[in-house]
Formats: sequence, structure tokens, C-alpha cells
Amino acid sequence: MTKREPLQLEAKVPFGHPFFEIIEEAYQVFAVPRPVNLGVWDFALDAAIQRDFLKPPIAELPYHYVRDWYFAPVDPPGIALSTWVYLLPRVLEIMAQGRPVSGVCLETSLERYETGNPDNWSAAQWAVLDRFQRLYLQCAMGPREDNMPSSTGETLDTVLCMFRLGGWSLDSLLEQVAAMPDAFLAECLWRDWHLHLWTGCNVMNLNSNVVSITNFWPASDQEQIFAWYTSPALSERMEALAFADGTPPDLADRALAVANGISASRLAAA
Repeated sequence: MTKREPLQLEAKVPFGHPFFEIIEEAYQVFAVPRPVNLGVWDFALDAAIQRDFLKPPIAELPYHYVRDWYFAPVDPPGIALSTWVYLLPRVLEIMAQGRPVSGVCLETSLERYETGNPDNWSAAQWAVLDRFQRLYLQCAMGPREDNMPSSTGETLDTVLCMFRLGGWSLDSLLEQVAAMPDAFLAECLWRDWHLHLWTGCNVMNLNSNVVSITNFWPASDQEQIFAWYTSPALSERMEALAFADGTPPDLADRALAVANGISASRLAAA
């Protein structure tokens, strides 16, 4: 008999990782029996993966199995809660490792079930999801190496859209962003928009629209999210930071560029 090669897990959160405790708790509070079916079209799954998918413990489900499951279209009735609860801790772990689960884009990572609706969960389950969402958003807005955009396309806008498509309240998400320190927000927006900003310049091309939103935003949310990005309140925060005593020169330049970009986008859209 040919010896079976060990499964390649990948995307595991190690001890000491910022999400380690949340993921460990997720495996506990979302521990349920294996589901009856996977909720997706069988023909779209790799045959070998389909046969083996429900055999490993969920914490040992290989990363490429999850990717293949996301590739398969959802059955018309939708993903059953039992299936989503079973897969969710592994999905969260992969996301926490900064690896994509959906082959489409980051925005569709959590849309297969209304994950962000607290009515769907026990108090313990929602506490884990709420902590995960808040920490993920904070990490997404935080500094990256060389302050450059993510190679996977992760920006503040795509992360907000991801959680919104997953069922979280847009008002709650924007409240979290608004509560971030001015410097933190300025660095994040500059990183996301810097290719369209003139750092260190006081004048923007008033016909340029620096602020763009992902095409995956629901039509009902597009006006609200664009209005938030281009609000006078946000540009005033950035201007105040730029001209505040004690703001480091590089940060002041970036904050002013963001403020100018917001104003230009608001005028361009008028």
C-alpha cells in the first residue's frame, strides 16, 4: 500500500500571534458536529478534495481545501448554518494569517452567511466574532512594511466592504474607523491613496477623484461610504493634524495630502 503523503495545512496562527487567543476560542465556541453536506455544487469541487473534505479535524483542514470550497458556487438554498459554523473557525484563522480564502477578492470572504448579525449567534460566539472584526480592522489600518499598499489588495475600503457584505452594520464599522487616532487614520488613508496624492503640495487638481470605492459595495451603501470618505469633518481632521504643533514633517505632509485629496474628490463629485 502506498503511504499517504501528510496533508499540507498552511495558514495556521502560531502562539504569540495577535489573533492566537481569538482563534483558539473560535475553535471552542464554534465546535459542532461535521455537517451533512458542504452547501456547494459538488461538480465544482476537486473530486479528491470532496471525498476527503470532512475527514480531518476542522483545525487541520488544509488551506487549499478551503480555497477549493470557496471556488465552488453555493447551492441555491444557500449555505446552511451548520456548515458555516463548522467551517468558520478555520476561515477566521486563514484570514488572520493574511491569506485569501475567496478566489474572487477579499470583499467576498464572509458573504456566504450573515456572519455579522449578532442574532445568529450565542453570546459567546458573537463575542469572538466581534473581537475578531475589531482587531482585523485595526490591523488592516495599521502600519505595513515601507508603508506601502498590501500586495493582496487589502485597503481600508476593501476591509470595510468585506465586513459589510458579511452582515456587519456599516454605521458600526464607520464609528470604529472614526474613533481611530488622527495620525493612525492619516497614515492609513495616505497608504491607500498615495498613488493619487501629491505629497507635500497644497494644491490638488480639482478635477481629480482621489477617493474610489470598491465595486463590491452594495448599491444601497455606496452613497454613504463615499460621503464618509469625502466628508468635511474628515478633511478638517486631517488639516488640523497637518498644521498641529509637534506633528512630524512627514506625517504633516501626508495628512495635508489626504485632506486635499478628500476636498478634491468632494468637488469632483459635486
